[in-house]
Amino acid sequence: MKSKIFILLVGLMLIALAVTACGGAAKSNFPTGKFIQEGTEDQGMIFNEDGTFTAFSGPYTLVRATYTVEGNVFTETSNNGGCSTNVSFNYTYDNSKLTFTYVGNPEDDKACDGRYAGFNNVTYMLTK
Repeated sequence: MKSKIFILLVGLMLIALAVTACGGAAKSNFPTGKFIQEGTEDQGMIFNEDGTFTAFSGPYTLVRATYTVEGNVFTETSNNGGCSTNVSFNYTYDNSKLTFTYVGNPEDDKACDGRYAGFNNVTYMLTK
């Protein structure tokens, strides 16, 4: 009888571990792909599934960076542009338009003029 109870408990623990492992963190609904800034023809960003992104203007890459997403908050975690990191933005996405707004005061990030211009209430259109 004790061995059946032990087997039952071990089985329940394995099921609990499997459910926990499969559940993991909620998958972000942040879109990936190439986005063109509204009102321009060749400026935008490419967001990759691996948490990296690039900002571009025409054929030129302006900055390479990394990001994380939690809920509807996008956080730039590193960049090669010399700007401070861990700056967060609220985002909305309607399956074609992606819009960013600062979580905090945009004026606090004005020294990073490229990011300020690219994320301060700016909308991007997904390209096909």
